[in-house]
Amino acid sequence: MYPDIVMEHFMHPRNVGKIKNPTSVGEFENEARAKAVFYVVVEDGVVTDIKYQVAGCPFAIAVCSLISEYAKTKRVEELKVFSMDDVKRFFEIPEDKEDCIKLSINAFLNAIIPLT
Repeated sequence: MYPDIVMEHFMHPRNVGKIKNPTSVGEFENEARAKAVFYVVVEDGVVTDIKYQVAGCPFAIAVCSLISEYAKTKRVEELKVFSMDDVKRFFEIPEDKEDCIKLSINAFLNAIIPLT
Protein backbone atom coordinates (compact mmCIF):
# COMPACT_ATOMS: atom_id res chain seq x y z
CA MET A 1 0.00 0.00 0.00
CA TYR A 2 1.24 3.46 -0.90
CA PRO A 3 0.99 6.44 1.46
CA ASP A 4 -1.74 8.90 0.42
CA ILE A 5 0.74 11.65 -0.46
CA VAL A 6 2.66 9.26 -2.74
CA MET A 7 -0.55 8.24 -4.53
CA GLU A 8 -1.60 11.88 -4.91
CA HIS A 9 1.73 12.92 -6.47
CA PHE A 10 1.95 9.76 -8.58
CA MET A 11 -1.56 10.16 -10.00
CA HIS A 12 -1.29 13.98 -10.32
CA PRO A 13 2.40 14.83 -10.64
CA ARG A 14 3.33 18.50 -10.49
CA ASN A 15 5.89 20.37 -12.63
CA VAL A 16 6.52 17.57 -15.13
CA GLY A 17 8.36 18.59 -18.27
CA LYS A 18 11.45 20.27 -19.55
CA ILE A 19 12.65 23.88 -19.30
CA LYS A 20 14.03 25.34 -22.52
CA ASN A 21 16.94 27.37 -21.06
CA PRO A 22 17.55 26.09 -17.52
CA THR A 23 20.24 27.47 -15.25
CA SER A 24 21.20 23.91 -14.37
CA VAL A 25 20.32 20.32 -15.30
CA GLY A 26 20.90 17.30 -13.10
CA GLU A 27 20.31 13.68 -13.89
CA PHE A 28 20.80 10.31 -12.29
CA GLU A 29 20.28 6.75 -13.44
CA ASN A 30 20.32 3.70 -11.17
CA GLU A 31 21.24 0.06 -11.82
CA ALA A 32 17.61 -0.79 -12.56
CA ARG A 33 17.79 1.68 -15.50
CA ALA A 34 15.37 4.09 -13.88
CA LYS A 35 16.29 7.69 -14.67
CA ALA A 36 15.38 11.16 -13.43
CA VAL A 37 16.33 14.56 -14.84
CA PHE A 38 15.74 17.92 -13.13
CA TYR A 39 15.74 21.29 -14.90
CA VAL A 40 16.18 24.29 -12.63
CA VAL A 41 15.99 28.05 -13.15
CA VAL A 42 17.70 30.11 -10.46
CA GLU A 43 17.61 33.89 -10.09
CA ASP A 44 19.56 35.65 -7.33
CA GLY A 45 20.23 32.33 -5.60
CA VAL A 46 16.53 31.33 -5.50
CA VAL A 47 14.82 28.56 -7.48
CA THR A 48 12.21 30.33 -9.60
CA ASP A 49 11.22 27.39 -11.81
CA ILE A 50 11.78 23.65 -11.71
CA LYS A 51 10.63 20.78 -13.86
CA TYR A 52 11.61 17.15 -14.18
CA GLN A 53 11.30 14.04 -16.32
CA VAL A 54 11.39 10.63 -14.69
CA ALA A 55 11.11 7.00 -15.71
CA GLY A 56 10.72 4.96 -12.57
CA CYS A 57 8.38 3.50 -10.01
CA PRO A 58 5.50 5.40 -8.34
CA PHE A 59 7.78 6.40 -5.46
CA ALA A 60 10.37 7.92 -7.83
CA ILE A 61 7.67 9.83 -9.69
CA ALA A 62 6.00 11.05 -6.50
CA VAL A 63 9.26 12.16 -4.90
CA CYS A 64 10.27 14.14 -8.01
CA SER A 65 6.90 15.87 -7.81
CA LEU A 66 7.28 16.54 -4.08
CA ILE A 67 10.81 17.88 -4.53
CA SER A 68 9.69 20.19 -7.33
CA GLU A 69 7.02 21.75 -5.13
CA TYR A 70 9.30 21.92 -2.10
CA ALA A 71 12.21 23.56 -3.96
CA LYS A 72 10.32 26.37 -5.68
CA THR A 73 11.12 29.73 -4.03
CA LYS A 74 13.83 28.21 -1.80
CA ARG A 75 17.47 29.32 -1.77
CA VAL A 76 19.99 27.06 -3.49
CA GLU A 77 22.21 27.15 -0.39
CA GLU A 78 19.34 25.68 1.64
CA LEU A 79 18.58 22.99 -0.96
CA LYS A 80 22.12 21.66 -1.41
CA VAL A 81 21.69 19.56 1.74
CA PHE A 82 18.35 18.02 0.74
CA SER A 83 18.33 14.38 1.86
CA MET A 84 16.30 11.31 2.65
CA ASP A 85 15.47 12.93 6.01
CA ASP A 86 13.64 15.71 4.18
CA VAL A 87 11.54 13.14 2.33
CA LYS A 88 10.78 11.41 5.64
CA ARG A 89 8.94 14.57 6.70
CA PHE A 90 6.32 13.75 4.08
CA PHE A 91 5.93 9.98 4.58
CA GLU A 92 7.51 6.88 6.05
CA ILE A 93 9.95 5.37 3.58
CA PRO A 94 9.62 1.64 2.92
CA GLU A 95 13.08 0.05 3.02
CA ASP A 96 12.59 -1.63 -0.36
CA LYS A 97 11.87 1.76 -2.00
CA GLU A 98 14.95 3.64 -0.80
CA ASP A 99 16.74 3.23 -4.15
CA CYS A 100 13.74 4.72 -5.98
CA ILE A 101 13.76 7.72 -3.70
CA LYS A 102 17.54 8.13 -3.92
CA LEU A 103 17.17 8.28 -7.71
CA SER A 104 15.01 11.40 -7.39
CA ILE A 105 17.15 13.02 -4.69
CA ASN A 106 20.42 12.41 -6.55
CA ALA A 107 19.09 13.86 -9.81
CA PHE A 108 17.85 16.92 -7.93
CA LEU A 109 21.16 17.41 -6.09
CA ASN A 110 23.07 17.01 -9.37
CA ALA A 111 21.19 20.10 -10.59
CA ILE A 112 21.52 22.09 -7.35
CA ILE A 113 25.05 21.44 -6.08
CA PRO A 114 26.89 22.90 -9.12
CA LEU A 115 25.08 26.19 -8.40
CA THR A 116 26.61 26.54 -4.93
